[in-house]
Amino acid sequence: MNPDESTTSSTYTVGVYYYPWYGDDFHGGRYLREHLQPPQLPSLGEYDDRDSEVIAQHLRWSRDANVSLWVASWWGPGRREDTALLHHILPHEDLQDTKIALFYETGGRIRDFTDMDNVSADVAYIAANYFEHPNYLHIDGRPALFVYLTRVLSRNGVLAETIALMRAAASQAGYELYIVGDQVFGRPPSGSSAIGLLDAVTNYDVYGSMGSRGYAGQQAVDAYYAAQADWQRLSTEAGTAFIPATTPGFNDKGVRDGHAAVSRKLEQDSQPGTLFRAMVRQAVGLTEEATGRMLLVTSWNEWHEDTQIEPVAPAAATRSDDSVSGQAYSEGLQYEGYGERYLDILREETTIP
Repeated sequence: MNPDESTTSSTYTVGVYYYPWYGDDFHGGRYLREHLQPPQLPSLGEYDDRDSEVIAQHLRWSRDANVSLWVASWWGPGRREDTALLHHILPHEDLQDTKIALFYETGGRIRDFTDMDNVSADVAYIAANYFEHPNYLHIDGRPALFVYLTRVLSRNGVLAETIALMRAAASQAGYELYIVGDQVFGRPPSGSSAIGLLDAVTNYDVYGSMGSRGYAGQQAVDAYYAAQADWQRLSTEAGTAFIPATTPGFNDKGVRDGHAAVSRKLEQDSQPGTLFRAMVRQAVGLTEEATGRMLLVTSWNEWHEDTQIEPVAPAAATRSDDSVSGQAYSEGLQYEGYGERYLDILREETTIP
C-alpha cells in the first residue's frame, strides 16, 4: 500500500496530535510555561490558531521537521476545533501536501463512555465535510479516523457497538472507514478480541503508559518500547496494524493537580531533548509499511500538558515558578526556552540519508 504522498525528506509518515482550540485567551492559559520565572511563551506568542499567519508558520515548521500529518482534535460539529479546521486550516493556501485526520474525542462525544447518541450523526457529518477534501488522510484508499480512548470503550463493553455504528454511518455515506484506536497502554494482555475490531492501534498517553516521573532514564524508555513491541506482536496476530508513539516529556501542573512531571532530559545530567531523541530512535524501528511507516508524536501543541514540540521563545533555563513555594509547577525540574530544538531532533531522527 502506498500512503498519501509527502514531499518531506523522510521515508516515514510523521504525524503529530494537533490542537486547533486556541483563541484570543489561548484557551484560558493554564499551562506550565506561563508560570515559569522567566516565562517561556510560544514563539508565536499566545496565538489564535485561526490566524492565517499562525497556520502558515505551523505548516512551515511541520514540513521542516518531516511532519506530514496533523491528527486534529475534534469535539463535534460546529465546535471551535471544527470551525478552525473547516474554515481556516483545510482551505489554507499553504497547506500543500500536509495531511489532516480527525482525532475523535470520545470524552466529549460519548458521554460517560457509554452513550452512543452522537456517534452515527458525528460520522455522517465528518464524512460529508472532511473525507472528500484532497488533504484528508486516506490509508489503503479509506478515510482514516483516529478514536481517543478506545481502550476505555472496550473496558466498558461498548467498543464493538461504537465501531459498528461508525462503520455503518461511513458506509451509508459511501466510505469504508479506516479506524485507528487508542487501544495501547502499559503492558499488553495475553490476547484481545478488541484489537481485531480496529484497523490500527496506537498509544496516545505515552506518559501514563510509560509510568515514569522525574527523569525517565534509558531503562524506562527501553521497557516502554519492549512493551510496545509486544503490543505490535499482538496486533499482528489480530491482523491489525500498529503505530508507535513518542513524546518529549510531560507536566500538567498548569491545568490540574495530581500527576508527577517527567523531565525532557533523559537523566539529570543529560542535555535537554534527550528523552525525545531516545524515544524517537526506538519508535521508528516499530513503524510498519502498512501505514506508510507512520509514527505519532504526542503532541504538536498540547501546552496544558507540556507535551508540545511547537517552538518556545528562547529564554533562560529555570526551575523557578510563580507559586508560593517557587517550584510547585516545575517540581524542581529544569525547563529551557528551547526554541526549535524538538523540530530539529525530529527531523534528524526521521531523515534517511
